[in-house]
Amino acid sequence: MNSKFTKTNLFSCPIYKIRIDPNSYDKEKILNDIKYNKSLKNTRNNTHICDIHHSYNDFDNEDFRIINYEKLEVVYSEMFNNFFSKELHTANDFRFEFSIVNYTAMTEGQWFPVHNHIDTDDNFASIHYLNFKKGHNLTCFGNPATFAPFIKKIQPEMNDILDNSVPENSYIWSHFEVSVKEDDMIIFPAVLNHEIGVQGPTKEPRITIASNVKIRKEK
Repeated sequence: MNSKFTKTNLFSCPIYKIRIDPNSYDKEKILNDIKYNKSLKNTRNNTHICDIHHSYNDFDNEDFRIINYEKLEVVYSEMFNNFFSKELHTANDFRFEFSIVNYTAMTEGQWFPVHNHIDTDDNFASIHYLNFKKGHNLTCFGNPATFAPFIKKIQPEMNDILDNSVPENSYIWSHFEVSVKEDDMIIFPAVLNHEIGVQGPTKEPRITIASNVKIRKEK
């Protein structure tokens, strides 16, 4: 008898992780400029649904320093090219486009509510953890499977038995936090809901950069 199992992740929402070399771009300059902006106004671009300092749809605001992403975009371009050539299984030739859409800077008491990145017809999203220290909140993803909210009541023993820290078991829980370290970047389907819970006490702001990616058929 062949005792080796094979596994197929059916209907999965893959999340990819890679480390961005902090010496490959002007990390400290970007961090210092973001921290300076946050010092001017703790809550920026308030949408009345969250309390956070972020730059979404506010890049050209002259009240703040304009963040120069030129060197970082070169690093991202190489990384995304590597990602799509090695990780994406395709049937047709394609091209990709990406854009940095937001930075976030969070301190104690701030949060970011549930959202996704499909309002601009993007296919993938990414989060780059520039300043991520012990005690900073992980990104929490919502399970798109409709059965997930009911598993705990329908199958309580399974809920208690399976290890809730293992990503392979995440299909049975409504939410799952993806483990990351500073300088990590995660890439995930843009349709996947995610949020950041209320940040606890911290001496350092939790700073991330979000990007969106489109893939299109070659004409």
